Parts: sequence; C-alpha cells; structure tokens
Amino acid sequence: MPPKSELFQRPPLDRQSFPWDRFERVCRDGLSTVRPLRSRDLEDAYGWNFGSAAPPSYWAYGRMRALLAIEETLALPGETLVELAAGDASLCAVAAEAGRKVVANDLRAELLAQQVLNYRNHAAIRVVGGNLFDLDPEVVGRFDVLVACEVVEHVAHTVDFLAQCRRFLKPGGHALITTPNGEFFRNRLPTWQDIDDFKALEANQFKPDADGHLFLLTPAEMAVLGRRAGFELHRLTVWGSPFLTGNAGFGRFSSRAFAPLFNLGERCVQRLPSALRSRLCTAISVVYRNPGGESASGGR
Repeated sequence: MPPKSELFQRPPLDRQSFPWDRFERVCRDGLSTVRPLRSRDLEDAYGWNFGSAAPPSYWAYGRMRALLAIEETLALPGETLVELAAGDASLCAVAAEAGRKVVANDLRAELLAQQVLNYRNHAAIRVVGGNLFDLDPEVVGRFDVLVACEVVEHVAHTVDFLAQCRRFLKPGGHALITTPNGEFFRNRLPTWQDIDDFKALEANQFKPDADGHLFLLTPAEMAVLGRRAGFELHRLTVWGSPFLTGNAGFGRFSSRAFAPLFNLGERCVQRLPSALRSRLCTAISVVYRNPGGESASGGR
C-alpha cells in the first residue's frame, strides 16, 4: 500500500470541456440523435433515447455523461476498442459507426447480445461475455483503447482491476475510466483509503447500479492507484456540479428556459481551483496510458 501522505498529494486537474450543442440536442430529442438505433419503436422505459430532459437534473447529467464518454473515447488514438460492462452497448455502437473495431464485454452476456441487436450496425460489434478477471488477452485480444465507465467502484481490489485492464491494452494504448467522485461534498460512502479489509468486500462486488458501490475513489487515489497498476496518468478531470446534476436542491429549478444559465454555471466551475472543483463535482474521468512492460501492481 502506498503511504497515506502519497494519497494526499493532490494531482493537478485538467479542465473538462463540454459538447454543449450536442447536449442541447440530446436534452431535447434524446440520445437517439447520437446513437445508431435501428428503429424509433424500441422500448425506452426511462426516456434516455427518445425523451427530453433539462438541467439541472439527473436526466440531463446522464445525457452529458453519455456524450462525454463518446467524445473522450473517439478522441483517443487507435483503431481497436474494448468496453467493459458495456450495458446497452451504445458506446460500442457509436464507436463502430465511427470506424473503430469494437468488442463489447459484460457479465450478462445474453442480455448484452440482445441489446446489441438494437443498433443498425450490430454486425460490427463483437460480444464477449464474462468477468474481466477470467478473460485472457491472448484469446480476446489487445486493444488501442479500453473503456470502463462506472465499473471500478464495484470492484473490491482497485489496483488488481486496473492492472488487469492494462493487460488488454497494447503498449501506448489508453484506458478511459469513469467513476463517481469520492471527494464530492455530498458523498457519504468511504473512499479507498478508508478501507481496512478489501477481501471482505469480495462477496458484494460486481453488483450493478449505485447499490453495488463498495467505496468511492478520489482524484488523488485514482492517480496513485493507476501508477501502482503500471499506468501513466494522461488526463484527469472532475465535472458534474449541482448546476448540471440537480444535487443539493438545484433540481427544483430544472428548466429548459434557464438551461443556458445553468450550463454557464457548469463552465464556470471548471475555472475554479482544483481543490474546490473536486469538492463541487460528482464525476471523475481518467485517461491512463499503458507505457508497456510488466505491471508493478502490489494489489488492492
């Protein structure tokens, strides 16, 4: 384990940029405007694909999270991509539409295969089911880009998870990891450095949704633990203030008419010092680079 002092050495945060024009469109018409869905007749129980939303709200925040995952993924170099816990495979479908060779992975392989059929380019998406720790890169392949959105907080051993992710990357490849921010002022869960017995968490890992969060991670912890897994830190941002998410009672003011004002607030938060920004924002986005060679992982 790294010394506690190392974890408190706050890394510099990059500023998050936002695709505001696309955000306005997906808030008005849903994520179907950016996803290659085969039909408008598909079930859309929560309105993500065809419904509308307005900031500040969870529904607007979720749309921005999907857009940022797409933009940050496609900004990384390379032709091949694997997404872990791919869920509805929407990011893979967009990446395939952009010309990437993609693999979608999920524990629930049959459900994932069904979700993939919702896209007009489903034949371009290779589905690989199973737990990441049980997969072999010699069989699945090594990739230029690995994406794991909202996964790491569901895994008991963070460094082991990141080191396993690194095994699926080519030298020079990049991993995009997103996770809730443990330093956010409304977080009530322990963070990585608060955990004494990681093994005791194993029985509850890999569960979906917020109920499956074992602990959260701070930006400093993500930087340190990534290095322990053998990664280089390429980019680290926090974003998602109450101006966008609706947290801290801001959601009662949700309105498309005032959306430009709330969007301005979110942009202004990105101009704040890193320490204050990290307290105000609920999401972390990290891009690691695999320098090649063996992992220096010490576990946990």
